[in-house]
Amino acid sequence: MSQWQNQVAVITGAGSGIGSGLARHAASQGMHVVAADIDSRGLESLLEEIQGRGESIYTLEIDVTSAESVEAMAEDVFSRHGRVNLLFNNAGVLVNGATWTRSAEDWRWNFDVNVMGVVHGIRSFVPRMLEQAEAGRVINTGSIGGLLGGGPFMALYQGTKHAITAITESLYHELKLEDAPITASVLCPGEVATGIGESDRLRSEAERTRLKSTAEQQFHDALSRGIEAGLSPDEFSEKVFAAIAQDKFWLLPQPEFKPLVQMRTQGIVDESAPPSMDEMMPDY
Repeated sequence: MSQWQNQVAVITGAGSGIGSGLARHAASQGMHVVAADIDSRGLESLLEEIQGRGESIYTLEIDVTSAESVEAMAEDVFSRHGRVNLLFNNAGVLVNGATWTRSAEDWRWNFDVNVMGVVHGIRSFVPRMLEQAEAGRVINTGSIGGLLGGGPFMALYQGTKHAITAITESLYHELKLEDAPITASVLCPGEVATGIGESDRLRSEAERTRLKSTAEQQFHDALSRGIEAGLSPDEFSEKVFAAIAQDKFWLLPQPEFKPLVQMRTQGIVDESAPPSMDEMMPDY
């Protein structure tokens, strides 16, 4: 029997990408899965797939940028199950482009989804998890981009992911002070075939990003190709659960990125200029 049998997993951003992979893997381990997303079509497909295998799932259409929406989800989950063993604050989007050319709306959308979505999850679920009688873990999806320096055209995305890293480190220490078996981890994906480079599909036509230069477009295209060549969400999720089972705070399923983290850290110690994109990610 799986160690996760009959436990409860809540996953935001479950309609596609990493979130859908986490949902499928959690369900396969005998967990009761609550899959949430603003993408109703993605949730419908996931629901059909997992229910078709006879596994436990229900879906909720929510907007993680809304504190009220996330709070309603928490009320629903705890009224049904009374506990959450794994909370994946996973919903995320990506807009790239030169820092000064992105609109205020672009900046706000990235931070509202990526950062405030995590914050709303923490605020609505952690107080309830501290009162439950079972162990639980909050897993916030950051990125390898939240450990590396800001690359060109990536300020919006990497800025949010650095925020998530720091928030989760603080959360971990705060939970250690509580008399409850609740902890936290930060998940830092590298390249996973998620389609996150096409996040604009979730926005209205008028809101979608228009890149301003050939260099920006070339970078976006290369980034998208790299993402799609990455691990499958299912393979990635299996590695994530293995790391959680080892009680790790840093969930780094793709260790090939560790030398880049060391390069950045050494640069800080040496007070040197940030390494170039060619040095950090030569394949781009």
